[in-house]
Amino acid sequence: MNGGGKRSTYMGIVAFPGRFYGRCVKVGTKRRHLAHGAYIHESQKPEELKKLSNALDSSKIELKSIITSLKTREQDRELKEILETQVTITEDPGLQDSFRNRIKEYNENAFLAVQNTINELTDKFTRLDNPFFRERSDHFQDISNRILENLLDKKEEVSFLADQSEDVILVARQLTPSQMILMDKSRIRGIATDLGGKTGHMAILARNYGIPTIVGLKEFYRNINDFEYVFLDADTGQIVRNPTIEEVKYYGASSPLSFETKVIKPKKAVTKDGVKIRLKCNLESDTDCDLAKKADVDGVGLFRSESLFLKYQDKNVSGEEQFLAYKRIAEGMDPNPVYIRTFDIGADKFSTGEFEENPFLGNRGIRYSLQNPDWFKEQLIAILRASAYGNLSIMLPMVTNLGEIKKTKEILEECKRELTAKKEKFNKKIKLGVMVETPSAVSSMDVLAREVDFFSVGTNDLLQYLMAVDRNNVNVSSLYNPFHISFLRALVQIVETAWKYERPLSICGELASDTNFTILLLGMGFRELSISIPFVAPIRKILASVSLKQANFLLKKILELSENEDYEAIEAFLFSKHLE
Repeated sequence: MNGGGKRSTYMGIVAFPGRFYGRCVKVGTKRRHLAHGAYIHESQKPEELKKLSNALDSSKIELKSIITSLKTREQDRELKEILETQVTITEDPGLQDSFRNRIKEYNENAFLAVQNTINELTDKFTRLDNPFFRERSDHFQDISNRILENLLDKKEEVSFLADQSEDVILVARQLTPSQMILMDKSRIRGIATDLGGKTGHMAILARNYGIPTIVGLKEFYRNINDFEYVFLDADTGQIVRNPTIEEVKYYGASSPLSFETKVIKPKKAVTKDGVKIRLKCNLESDTDCDLAKKADVDGVGLFRSESLFLKYQDKNVSGEEQFLAYKRIAEGMDPNPVYIRTFDIGADKFSTGEFEENPFLGNRGIRYSLQNPDWFKEQLIAILRASAYGNLSIMLPMVTNLGEIKKTKEILEECKRELTAKKEKFNKKIKLGVMVETPSAVSSMDVLAREVDFFSVGTNDLLQYLMAVDRNNVNVSSLYNPFHISFLRALVQIVETAWKYERPLSICGELASDTNFTILLLGMGFRELSISIPFVAPIRKILASVSLKQANFLLKKILELSENEDYEAIEAFLFSKHLE
């Protein structure tokens, strides 16, 4: 542990708490050398301008694809705002003109023009007195990295982590959102970056993935050796080189949302009085099955299939690419059930490419799929083919009426006939369910129950539509309140209807992962939760500490307080010791 080297510390800013002693792996910014011919001849300018235009287009597509893959918890909303700001900056005519002018007036190639322009902007921002705006300078560096990668037609390699045989601490000057989303995180137990602040994008990413992280370490990346063992203490914000045996023994390795099991295999979710709860997980990637298995979940309650747009950096993900992704999940989770949600695009998700005055009320989810039946068929065929390799079900987003389900079933039957004619294997009785995330779906669940096999509640959109609030609009964000009586009553009504019509019900929205809501959901009657993987262990622990009687008592009390819009009392009550 301390092999004779001098103990030294590096202080930074805590982005997410936890401790880990382990090996450092340095990643990212491979310093690019200027492409050959930094200064160009007049005749080369049209070609350089074309390269620039293509790189800008590719960068915008990539950023929008990353936005698509994100969830809608509070921390994801912040991350989405960062990425949306980067899209806006990338599309800014003034910035693009600055790039072009350097090519035209200074005879710089596209690479040098982008680099010089961004360096000038970054320098201006870092000299500002306001720390908030100083931290925003990383927007320009992030954008610059992406455009330059596209100009060179190569991407930073992030797949090396999949080959690691032990858990590691990831060390970087900085990490971009795309790097974090695309890399294998199963072996990452800590992150340390030189750049970043409390409100920077790395802090948001750390919270999102539940990985102990320290940012703002300044000179750590340059001084640390690859594969060196260090003690990352993200509770105090320091990294210790050559720690003593005593301090590592004393502190140990921990993370409040660790995927790891300590000594024994995790128990299934059971309340104090023996009520069994099915805990499934939400998957962001077809490569995350190992994490789900390690967490010992009961299946996948939501696979966001539109995340494949990010993986393949292409709006038109082929049917074969889809099939291979769904097959990996089916085999990886078998025999546990997996719900594949069909492409949910539009609104704040992946753009449909059509301008709409109000995209949240526009052509999104199942509406877009049904208006593009060939595209939709390609996905349904891919899911059906993969159903031969595991327990897959199909789940439809943004359903508002029975006709959408019936039309989908017609297309599904057509797909089955085509596969049968080709003598391909598939589950002929594959289940079809819907997301309950619109007020109309809540009100007509009894009607929808005639045509579907199961329901799953999407709390993010349901709350937004019930409250008539754009959750991304800061002017009305205070009204996006999950403790509003209309929302709580809607959840109770959903459970009662599902039970009455004997349809399986889960909840996969982000409130299912909110530990403040766990006991409430139990009291409402939810017996299946699909949650983010880092929250599996904490929610199991909460469920094991409470009885159904206590959960019912809590729900009754919260409903009473909600009727009076006494939200401060609700917060105080949730954090009190009333259940002990």
